Amino acid sequence: MPTTLPKPIRVRAAGDLYAAIPHLMGFHPADSLVVLVLKDRVISMTMRVDLPRPRHRGQLAAQLQAPLLEHGATDVVLAVVCAPSPDMPEELPHEQLITALRHKLGGVGIEVVEAVWLPSCEKDARWLCYLDIDCHGTLPDPQLSALAAASAHEGNVTFESRAAMAAIAALDSAEALERRSALLDALVEKSPELDPCTELRRVHDAIDAVEARKGPLPDTEIVALARALTVPDVRDACMGFAAHSKARLAERLWLELTRSCPSPERAEPAVLLAFFAYHRGDGGVASIALDAAEDAVPGHVLAGLMRRALSSAFPPEQMRALSRKYLDGARRLLASGVQSSSGRSQS
Repeated sequence: MPTTLPKPIRVRAAGDLYAAIPHLMGFHPADSLVVLVLKDRVISMTMRVDLPRPRHRGQLAAQLQAPLLEHGATDVVLAVVCAPSPDMPEELPHEQLITALRHKLGGVGIEVVEAVWLPSCEKDARWLCYLDIDCHGTLPDPQLSALAAASAHEGNVTFESRAAMAAIAALDSAEALERRSALLDALVEKSPELDPCTELRRVHDAIDAVEARKGPLPDTEIVALARALTVPDVRDACMGFAAHSKARLAERLWLELTRSCPSPERAEPAVLLAFFAYHRGDGGVASIALDAAEDAVPGHVLAGLMRRALSSAFPPEQMRALSRKYLDGARRLLASGVQSSSGRSQS
């Protein structure tokens, strides 16, 4: 699960770097291998994978190579986060994995410049280096780091675990979903045709209302928005709002709809949530959202494209350029609705 950062993070002391891992990932990893990609002493991408069983070490190395090479990585730092081994400190956990990765990645021109073991990413956790027995230290408080402050300023949340992160997209009750599914059936029977301009305006107005709205969306609005997003032109235009000043408000709406929409309609806000999260560099939330989209609609085409972009660490600059293109399309679609209703062009 790669996370590509929208802005570079300057590397300073080693302990500060390791304390930053939860904020880079969006959650506190456990039983994980974390890969930090360095470019000119700047972290340009992070990746996290579950620690493999011994027979899968070679497979993991091959799995990591593709996104690292796609990203143009030449230097990486590896961090193993897990419980200590019985033979500490003479033998660190997963030493053979680090050896295998150094060999495999080195063979394709990617150097492991440092590798460390940590029991956790909590304050005062002791870290030890695999490559130098005299290299060790303790973590400063991750909550007091500059990255933590910057992350909080951007409105990002660092979760205690990946499971806690996944819970943000948890579905509403089965009863509520069934009730909304019945309302969607009735809505489709009543008005089988949808006008993309009208439906995009509906979504745009809902985004504008997010900040001032008190309480959850009513069922009638949930189903109207869910149906609007099934129109391909509307959903694609909504991707452009990631480049808009109200992007975070839109992302809040996608999250609420991901929780509250029945399947298969849930897939559309979920894939928008993934797009917006990845647009701001949050690969963790993007991955959770794609899980939701693919669960709602197995084989969902846009979710599959997003999954491949996530796996290959698609550069955020290109994602932002794509957003601006969609935003232009959204503006044209909204303007065409104004023209058709007024009989003349308005700017």
